[in-house]
This record gives sequence, C-alpha cells and structure tokens, in this order.
Amino acid sequence: MTVIAYFGGRVRALVSGRLRWVLAALCTLVVGIALGHATGSNQTRLALRIEQLQGALDSQRDQVAASEAEAHRVLQAMTLKLAELQARALRLDAVGERIVEQAGLDREAFGFDRPPAVGGPEDATDTVVPPAEITRLFGDISAQFDEREHQLLLLNGLIEDRNLDRQSSVAGRPVASGWVSSEYGYRMDPFNGRRAWHGGTDFAGPEGSRVVAVAAGIVTRAGLERGYGNMVEIDHGDGLVTRYGHNRENRVAVGDLVKKGDVVALMGKTGRASGPHVHFEVTKDGHSMNPARYIHRVIQ
Repeated sequence: MTVIAYFGGRVRALVSGRLRWVLAALCTLVVGIALGHATGSNQTRLALRIEQLQGALDSQRDQVAASEAEAHRVLQAMTLKLAELQARALRLDAVGERIVEQAGLDREAFGFDRPPAVGGPEDATDTVVPPAEITRLFGDISAQFDEREHQLLLLNGLIEDRNLDRQSSVAGRPVASGWVSSEYGYRMDPFNGRRAWHGGTDFAGPEGSRVVAVAAGIVTRAGLERGYGNMVEIDHGDGLVTRYGHNRENRVAVGDLVKKGDVVALMGKTGRASGPHVHFEVTKDGHSMNPARYIHRVIQ
C-alpha cells in the first residue's frame, strides 16, 4: 500500500516493504518467462538440426550400402568372366598343343604349357581403372579370344585335312629298306627268259624286312594268291588299290584298318619268286598303274 505524508510543505509517497517484494517478484517472473521462451526456441531449432543431420546420415548410409551391393555384383560378374576366360585359355592351349603336335613343330618354340614371357618399362603413374573400363577390357579380351579360337580351329582343320591327305594319298616306298630289283613294264621273265609283262615294281632286300603300307586304307585281301604267294591288298578309296606280294608272313587280316607306314607283312619269297623281295602293285579303278608315279610322289 501507499502512504501519503507531508513534511515541510512537500508530499512524499511511501511504499511499504511488502509491496516492493511483490514488484521484485513480478519482474523476476517476467524475466524468467522471457528467458524460458528464448531457451525453448533454441532447443526447438537444435532438435530440428539434429533431425536434419540424422536424415542426411541415414541417406549416406543407404548410398554406401547401395555402392557396396553394386561393387559386390560387379565383382561377382568379373569373377565369372575371369573363370570363363581361364577355361577358354585352357581350351586354346589344348588346341595349340594339338596343332604343334600334328604339324611337327618345335614344342619348346611355342610352349603352350607355360605362360608367355612379357615385360616393358615400369610406368610410374598409379592409375586406378574404373569398373566400367575394366568391363570394357574384359569384353575386348573376350572378343580376341573368339577370334584366336576361330583361327586356331581353322588351322587345326587345315592340318587335319592335310594329314588326312597325307595318310590317304598313295605315296612312297613299300619297304623300310631295300632296292628296286625290277621295274614296271615288259621284261625278260626270270624263269623262262621270254618277254613278259610285269605289272608292278619289285623291291629286294633281306628276308624278313618290314613291308609297310604306302597309305591309309582297309585290308581287302590277305592270304595266299596264285603267283603272288602271301599277298596283302589294301583299298585306299577313290578307286586306288595297292598289293604287296611274295611275303614271308602277313601281319594284317581282312577288314583291318591300316595307317600310312604300318607294317603289313615281312619280306619273303613265297609264290613265283626267285629270291626275297616284295612285288608292289598299284591299280586305279581296276586298271594297272605304274607304281613309280606314286613311289616318287611328294605330298605337300
């Protein structure tokens, strides 16, 4: 409450002590309310900022997880591609080994059983190749494998055809060792001295010498034949037939498949023969041919 008093003609207002305390409390309350409002606003802004940061962190975590999944997928794809290329490399090595063997090339010169020697100056730059570039490189390497595999298979086919030609083409001598003792054509018969036709070429040599097939084929006759003694006949296809007569022993039977150079008999003097030799005949479509054109034939 307020008390009005007069002192020497002046008016003074006196405020009681209780009122002053009430006023002080009101001021404190107002200031507290103002400070509380300000503090609440700051806490609200801080909570919003924390929520924003948490959202950004969650987004980054999702991006990292997606990147890890993509990297895992790319790694799996590259692993499968590498395994495929390794398998194809092994297949190419096998084809290469076969070609070297069939062509009679120097195995050491090609060395399909060991990695190729490589080298070059060191590149000081440390470059990280991006996954897209690695994928492109894998594609280029795979295309090169396709081309090389196609070329090797073509080369292998050509060599097989050439070997087949060599095997099936009648060429060479029917003996591993020996000499020509009588040519194809008319001659003096060794038993009666009269002029007679000789439909083959005779190769003389030590008895028991090896008689070999001059080409691959099927044995169509093997046994005693009039005038020939022990005789072997081989059909080489395309109308070509060869005969080997006067053998001491035949080493093949009818129906046998023989390759060029296989031993088919041992040299002897069975049948109408004056000494150990092999009577070698060649017929084409049933017509007698001069063996000399096949004996001296060179297969390219």
